[in-house]
Amino acid sequence: MNTRQISVSLSIAMALVLAGCGGGGGSASDGVTSTSGTSIGTINGFGSIFVNGVEYETPNSADINLDNNEGDSLDLRVGMVVTVKGSVNDDGMTGIADSVEYDDELEGIVISNSIAPGNNTGIIDIMGQQVMVTATTVFESNVGGIISADQVEAGNVVEVSGFADGAGNIEATRIEVKATTLSEYLASHDAIEVKGMINGMDTIAFTFELGDLTVDYSGALLPQGVLTNDMYVEVKSTSGIDVGTGNLIASEVDFEDDGRYGYEGHEGERLEIKGTISNDFDGLSFQVNGTTVLIVDATEFEHIQAVDLLTGTRIKAEGYFNADGELVADEIKRVDEDEHENEVDEIEGMVASVVLDGMNTGTITMMDGDVIHVTNETIMEDDRDENIMPDEQFNLSDIGNSDYIEAYVYPDPDEIGKWVAIKITREDG
Repeated sequence: MNTRQISVSLSIAMALVLAGCGGGGGSASDGVTSTSGTSIGTINGFGSIFVNGVEYETPNSADINLDNNEGDSLDLRVGMVVTVKGSVNDDGMTGIADSVEYDDELEGIVISNSIAPGNNTGIIDIMGQQVMVTATTVFESNVGGIISADQVEAGNVVEVSGFADGAGNIEATRIEVKATTLSEYLASHDAIEVKGMINGMDTIAFTFELGDLTVDYSGALLPQGVLTNDMYVEVKSTSGIDVGTGNLIASEVDFEDDGRYGYEGHEGERLEIKGTISNDFDGLSFQVNGTTVLIVDATEFEHIQAVDLLTGTRIKAEGYFNADGELVADEIKRVDEDEHENEVDEIEGMVASVVLDGMNTGTITMMDGDVIHVTNETIMEDDRDENIMPDEQFNLSDIGNSDYIEAYVYPDPDEIGKWVAIKITREDG
């Protein structure tokens, strides 16, 4: 159950109305002001839903969509990367969601698993996509006998949510084992699917590549328009991988997000994006999760400098979209996990007491005296065999004295001797 959380929080600095930029406006009701915008990030807890530090109410009027199918808030799970459109109150901690959209990065066949037994961190090759499993990746299995990432085998069908670079590398925030074999999976699903940017296009052999995967599209239903290199597509398959060639036999190819990788915001729209830089800063811009981020004279830096904006570095970028669809950064910040990467520790044991500050925030004191602060960005997961409290309902208020937990933490920068939780998992004692 593991994932390095790569999240995207909605900007709380939206108090300035972007009237001159055509977006963002604020509103007031009963003395509470709020600002509209978009947040793309990982669900880390429930009460309503917690996405990147903001607790969003999900009223009945909210549009919940999962893989292009209508759903409701009970279909959402911890670790899913979602796009939330709505408003955030001036406290920066609460808001209301108008819509929540989830779309997995990959649902396909495992080729190989390099994770050592008992380790649960490493790389799983799923149809040529290199899926990174970290200490905070949320893991779930619908297959008996598979209870951790190291037990996933070649041939299993797995769904992955996370942050991809479009070129075949995915940092997994959630992994769910769906079936033992493709035939078992297709008994209740239409097709497996994979996304990515086309490279190695061969119009004679009718093949192209997505990461390390070769796709045979000779018999596939194709979209309107011409398939070319660098287009972002989704490939569906009902046949799976050809044993002789190792190619994925496509049944359908379609443009994903109009063939362009990355979130396309409208002019003036506010966004705070948290992710991994996919290309070095060139003095003007860089990319995070396919979105181009511009650095301007007014951009403020926190715990990082412009020279540190290198491929693989994880950051938060907050700003607004210009007319060219680029995110003009107000602020760039190194994310907590990277800032404290050499200080991350693991605490496990029995809970002595819990003090709540809110639905999903407060302090856990362990039997051995360790004190752990839980924030709105802490990933909350219930992993007991009894599964008494499903993840879609689990939060800090459900943890009681004598519960057994496992926590990934870093030293609290404000209180010596205490910890801040990146992830809390309730386990069988």
